[in-house]
Amino acid sequence: MSITEHNALLHASNAAGFTGEDKQTDAIGEGLAAVAYALLDVAAAIREQTEAQQR
Repeated sequence: MSITEHNALLHASNAAGFTGEDKQTDAIGEGLAAVAYALLDVAAAIREQTEAQQR
C-alpha cells in the first residue's frame, strides 16, 4: 500500500467517524483530503505508466 493510499484511507475513516451537525464541516474536510490523496495516487500511477511506455 502506498503512502498516499494509506493517507486516503485514514482520512476516509476519519470522515466516517464524525457525527452531528456541528461536525459536518470536519467530515467534509476529511473526505476532501481522502479524495485529494486518492488523486495523487492516480497521478503517480499515470506518471509511472507514461515513463515506462517512453522507455
